[in-house]
Amino acid sequence: MLAKTAFLASTLLLPHASTTAPYPLPNSTYPSNSTLCTLDPPLCHGTPTAPAPEYICHHVFPTDLTVVNSRYPNYTTDHLHRSHDFFMLRRQRKDQGEIATQVQFNGLPITTSGLTCRLEFVLPNPQLQRISGPNPSFNVYRVEREARALATWETYEKDAGALFFGAVNGEREALERTRRVGGGVAAVNSTACNATMAFTMAMMYDSEEPNYWQFTNVAPPAFPVQGFRVVYGC
Repeated sequence: MLAKTAFLASTLLLPHASTTAPYPLPNSTYPSNSTLCTLDPPLCHGTPTAPAPEYICHHVFPTDLTVVNSRYPNYTTDHLHRSHDFFMLRRQRKDQGEIATQVQFNGLPITTSGLTCRLEFVLPNPQLQRISGPNPSFNVYRVEREARALATWETYEKDAGALFFGAVNGEREALERTRRVGGGVAAVNSTACNATMAFTMAMMYDSEEPNYWQFTNVAPPAFPVQGFRVVYGC
């Protein structure tokens, strides 16, 4: 009987209390339907509205293209053809005027970024190029160069043991397939990014008729975009 009287008294003294859910009281600093996670989500699951990581493709175009010619092995006065965006390759027989091109990119992510850089070749507009020969396919070599370093035929020959990086198939059927299936873009190869990256391009084959390819590397906002670019971030 005494216990029943005590229970009754407590009910009268705390009219808002509940026998089924005694906490929290109405004057609690936490709403009755809240938890620590709903009040401060980052403590439990991070910020719910935080956007998912985005993979954005960054396209970087060459800062310099340098044509080197075996007939002018030490030419350092200026760029041949006085152009920093002109690409030209030629090969026939040894000592018959071989031409190669160095392509350099600056302002790329540094090596410690952990990012991968992909060298791509956007096929030139057929009306904005000259291509000829039985097989104008060419090799691509990765070379070490300081930013804005001069390139000559002599520096090209010193890179005879340079790292082979990839190749571009210049045969007509291969080019047509790349335009049809690959959207006109050939992925040469990928490697770890570096602030400065340089590549040397040279024809693969000797032939009776010269293998030849020339065009102007075009970057946005100019149109049509064509030639070499480095892609990272996606």
